[in-house]
Amino acid sequence: MKASTIWDNRWVRRLAAAVFWLVVWQAVSMTVPKLLFAGPAQTVQSLLSMVGDGGFWLSVAHSLGKIAGGFVLAFALGCVLAVLAYRCAFVRVMLEPAVQIMKSVPVACFVVVALIWIRSAWISVLTSLFVVFPAVYINLDEGLRSVDGKMLEMARLFRLSGGRRIRAVYLAAVMPYLLSACRVSVGMALKAGVAGEIIGLPRWSIGEQLYLSKLYLNTADLFAWSLVIIVISLALEKLLVRFAADMQRKWGQAG
Repeated sequence: MKASTIWDNRWVRRLAAAVFWLVVWQAVSMTVPKLLFAGPAQTVQSLLSMVGDGGFWLSVAHSLGKIAGGFVLAFALGCVLAVLAYRCAFVRVMLEPAVQIMKSVPVACFVVVALIWIRSAWISVLTSLFVVFPAVYINLDEGLRSVDGKMLEMARLFRLSGGRRIRAVYLAAVMPYLLSACRVSVGMALKAGVAGEIIGLPRWSIGEQLYLSKLYLNTADLFAWSLVIIVISLALEKLLVRFAADMQRKWGQAG
């Protein structure tokens, strides 16, 4: 088999990239004191020791549940308000300043202010909602405005019911925009939620564990928790995109 043919394989390219960065990671760890920078072996060893601890799973479950709750609320609110803005220009004008502020305000500033209003235990819910809502609203709004007027006219001509019109015309137009919003906002929600936890320090959370690792200069645990966040983010993105694709396929068949 030719080398170019092997390189064309997606998994080979991914494996090569992973090996390259593992080598870079190991090289950096050999030039920096272990107290300041843990290598791959130390990180994996720390991760394996944490996985056997019940506190690890409790922290992951608490953080993931609250961040997921904020994501779902933001997604639902973004969809409802985007549809209202599409139907009513007044709603669009009224929402525009709020959406722009949510896009521009740094997460750390929002978290500090939010902690005045709510308990730290719920900061990750509000933070993930704050970050995800603009992405969902803007993407869905663009998707709705991209709907082809000729397709709507054809739907009226053939007297399609409201449900079939939504599936055949609107969902076909907005689904790529919603998928894009999901891909971006899942990682954003996780990062913002954990960042809020690092500041608010709610009990039994990933943010609290990251803060304690930094406080005690335990870089192996710090890197292990960072690795956990990356894996969760990638897994959730894949699951969400697959779920959305399956729903799109079912709606297409139903239409």
